[in-house]
Amino acid sequence: MDKKKTKVIFEETLMISTGIFFMIGIGGVITHLSGGEYSLAWYHPLSIIFISFLCSLPTLLLKEADGGKSGILRIILHCLSLFVIVSVAGYIFKWYTDLSGYISVIIIFFVVYVFVWSSSIWMGKIDETKINKALEQFRDEE
Repeated sequence: MDKKKTKVIFEETLMISTGIFFMIGIGGVITHLSGGEYSLAWYHPLSIIFISFLCSLPTLLLKEADGGKSGILRIILHCLSLFVIVSVAGYIFKWYTDLSGYISVIIIFFVVYVFVWSSSIWMGKIDETKINKALEQFRDEE
């Protein structure tokens, strides 16, 4: 695997995990402030990192695929594939036990999905700025 693919997988895994842990932290604070108890099973953090890695793989395929499909269709397919991964993983790892828990997972999924897209665009703009500055320096030297 080349460096670019590895970078995409690492960045996406990191952003997805960060978004999920941030949302879980907010949920924990809200639950605590409202007088409730909030705890995670010992394996939940590991399962979140593992699923974040699995969710980065379709993202890699989305960024590399140019199968003639429109951008909107590719994004919808991407979102649906990640939704299926998260729903199945949530059931397997017992992130939810009832409908209200599943709805919480769905809400967290969409918030994290938007967060990761926003972060990816922001990081892409930073890379673009660095490349443009390097090109300007190269042109100035000529």
